[in-house]
Amino acid sequence: MSHSESIEIDASTNTVWSLITDMERYGEWSSENTGGYWRKNEEGVPGTGEVGDEFVGINRRGEDEWKALVEIIERKEGQSFAFVTGGSAMNLVHWRYDLEANGESTTLTESWALMNLSPLMIENGENEVQSRAANARESITATLQGMKAAAEG
Repeated sequence: MSHSESIEIDASTNTVWSLITDMERYGEWSSENTGGYWRKNEEGVPGTGEVGDEFVGINRRGEDEWKALVEIIERKEGQSFAFVTGGSAMNLVHWRYDLEANGESTTLTESWALMNLSPLMIENGENEVQSRAANARESITATLQGMKAAAEG
């Protein structure tokens, strides 16, 4: 199960890149994520978005609020940025951003791919899986539109 959407942004790839890699700002754009923080590594230094760094996203839907660990799994400067929910160990959902320069503008594509069922999906069955997929589609649309507004504003 997967979903992708693209949006044309009247801004340079550098501007768009700075938004997709600033995960602490996702709460400004997402319909589900309300923010989050970088986890500290073994030396006590918070992550910055490099491959292997971990981020804890804080999410809310209605009255439900939860935290979700993600691990950065790809970072190609100015081209692509990806992370996996549950970290590499659980490998639940891949989230990916791809940038393509078009003269003075940038095409930004966000993708979501369900890799493995979470414990909640297993417990609650197909309705939970479909609900999470619908939430992801809604969140992708909101996030892309929000990033576009931020980049062009």
